[in-house]
Amino acid sequence: MFQADVLKHKLHTSGRINATERTQLPQGDHATARLHRDWLRRVSESTGLPPTTLAKKIKISPSTLTRPLAEGDEGTSTLHAATIDKIVAFTGIAPPAAAAPLGRPLRGFREDASPFTFDKADPLTSAVKALIAGRNGIDPWTIKSRALELAGYLPGDIVLVDLNATPRPGDAVCAQVYDWPKMKADTVMRMFQRAAPVDVLLGRSLDPAFDQPLVIDGERVLVKGVLLPHRLRQQAAA
Repeated sequence: MFQADVLKHKLHTSGRINATERTQLPQGDHATARLHRDWLRRVSESTGLPPTTLAKKIKISPSTLTRPLAEGDEGTSTLHAATIDKIVAFTGIAPPAAAAPLGRPLRGFREDASPFTFDKADPLTSAVKALIAGRNGIDPWTIKSRALELAGYLPGDIVLVDLNATPRPGDAVCAQVYDWPKMKADTVMRMFQRAAPVDVLLGRSLDPAFDQPLVIDGERVLVKGVLLPHRLRQQAAA
């Protein structure tokens, strides 16, 4: 655990960095606004969810989705990249082409985790499918780092992330850290904690590289979901 004065100093520094790094996608671009508007309509048609309902499910303000649609063909409101990623994560629908960050996927922090690949030749595939059992909003990942080793999550473990769950202090969570200048998002696995007046993510590792707390600000650092208690390992399937 961090000493109070050290944690306070780190949070202050991290918060200052977050504030200076926050950026929006280009605004005032009619072509981009039209692309985002058409995409939102396709998402609504594909899921059967009105924009206001979808907004509630991914925990954003309804106006974030209704404003671009209400403005019509002359509108210039575009979606924030974090909003697009939330919709993609919840619905599984590919993002609008203009939102794709220069050929990079929105996910992919290789040092922490990577999306689980469903391979018929992998004996764990059937186990993962059985645990998901058709439930919506359950995302399987393969742990790649030691970020949560002291919490029992080891490299190679397959974990399930509940995208609909609200984290509580002490929960292991999957989060994304956005680097807007480079237009990429890194997926991290951390412990959710409260350090008033902010919520933070902390590593649980013997490796000091994971000691730096991440302040959850809703733009640069965003929690995607809560890790379920299930952990699958190759030897367990033998």
